[in-house]
Amino acid sequence: MKPRITRRRALIAFFGIVALYFAFREFKGDVIDWYAHSHFVRTAAYVASDSPDQICLTWSDDPRTTQTIQWRTATSVMEGSVEYREGGPGEDNLLKAKADRKVVEDVLLQNDPLNHRFTAVLRDLKPDTTYAYRVGNAAQNTWSEWAEFKTAPEAPRPFSFTYLGDPQKGLDSWGRLMQAAQEQYSSTAFYLIAGDLINDGGWRNEWDHFFRVSRGIFDRRPLVPVLGNHDYSYDEVPQLYLDLFSLPLNGPADFPPERAYSFTYSNALFVVLDSNLPVEDQAPWLEEQLSESTATWKFAAYHHPAFPSAPHRRNVDVRDIWGAIFDKYHVDMALQGHDHAYLRTYPMRGGERAASAKEGTYYVVSVSGTKFYDQEPHDYAEVAFPDVMTYQTIDIGMNPDTLTYRAYDMEGKLRDEVVITK
Repeated sequence: MKPRITRRRALIAFFGIVALYFAFREFKGDVIDWYAHSHFVRTAAYVASDSPDQICLTWSDDPRTTQTIQWRTATSVMEGSVEYREGGPGEDNLLKAKADRKVVEDVLLQNDPLNHRFTAVLRDLKPDTTYAYRVGNAAQNTWSEWAEFKTAPEAPRPFSFTYLGDPQKGLDSWGRLMQAAQEQYSSTAFYLIAGDLINDGGWRNEWDHFFRVSRGIFDRRPLVPVLGNHDYSYDEVPQLYLDLFSLPLNGPADFPPERAYSFTYSNALFVVLDSNLPVEDQAPWLEEQLSESTATWKFAAYHHPAFPSAPHRRNVDVRDIWGAIFDKYHVDMALQGHDHAYLRTYPMRGGERAASAKEGTYYVVSVSGTKFYDQEPHDYAEVAFPDVMTYQTIDIGMNPDTLTYRAYDMEGKLRDEVVITK
């Protein structure tokens, strides 16, 4: 016989639940702290020191006349600066720029919870010019090795850049892929990564690993990052991402800064979007960027694919809202991540296959880390394959109306190629 639920028992159960609810509200901070510390306490493998490391170039302003430089030190270093000069390394004609400092915190790192992050913006540079630089602290005489960067050209000139999908997991292997890309394609102007740079954006030790395996790359070629869902780490604000990268503030009005931005390099416009945030909120700004640009080539970069590769993915708002704007102003290529398998569509327009690249947009999904997803067949896929880490090079050559796109694997084998002519 089932026990009879009496009114007295029901009242006791009800008030017990209420008591537990208010007890949790009272002590939830302690409960959460206990859970976090018991599950997420970590140790940093690459601890900050007085010597600068994690040196990374980005753009926060005009690539022709400015260069933004970021680096890390221990909290014992209170000031940082850049010494730089036109041409190669040397002590003559040195220019200096003072860096801003911020504290970067991860309280669950037992051995290195606080770092200092320095950011300097070099201004009034000459276009299409090579500069040598080093970063550090003059009083302590802790300087980095000399490195070089080159500003963007004033007028359209041939150039190339490298695009990658999610690094996220398997960063040691990703680092080897990056080294292979740098060796095979040393002329690249910059690297664009379409989101999920690491697996958990709130864990600074993963960012430390990302910078460790890419040493000698981002201190010589700028990184153009895109926000992925893992860079947010399920938080409303991707704080570590924002702490580590200084990016343009020319995104949509009344929209969180540095999530979406644009820049022009040579004869190409690049529009970076945040597909983690409402697509419709960025649409008017996206249309403004595309409609006002006179660039020959137009690229959009974001994380969640308009035309997915993996099963059960349907980013309809990206395809319908942003895709319609791409169609209207003829975006040449959409560079995406998230689905962890390689896919390049036919030229697409209005959700259908277009007659040629002159009428449509190529949408690409790629992965550069070791986390792979299954891939289902799609009628919009011209080239598709799973389980391969790749990097992609985009060349705009001596003929400014011709673009050559190529995808390579770790061994440098050509896996895909397409030529677009205006």
